[in-house]
Amino acid sequence: MLMKALDFIQIFASNVRRLDFRLSSAQVILAVIAGYRRHSTITEATRLHPNTVTNILQDLIAQGYVNRIGDSRPYVYRPTADGEQLAGNLLDKNTFPGT
Repeated sequence: MLMKALDFIQIFASNVRRLDFRLSSAQVILAVIAGYRRHSTITEATRLHPNTVTNILQDLIAQGYVNRIGDSRPYVYRPTADGEQLAGNLLDKNTFPGT
């Protein structure tokens, strides 16, 4: 059975709250998982302010969800195994609103 868009949004929002995560942080980790690797493309994909993306990436790196590859700009960002698991938990359709 296909999940309706509203059901997906409710489940996603519930998972974000359950994991005590911010929506903007969820947007950034999902963008990195989706293959957006550079700051500029993450900013374009999420439509967040560049400074917000910078701060979120720093937080995600500190939490162990994202790695920054290379020492020169533009930096490349990749998810860690924990980041991939987090993204899976955010998108877990087996979690239902209110649980």
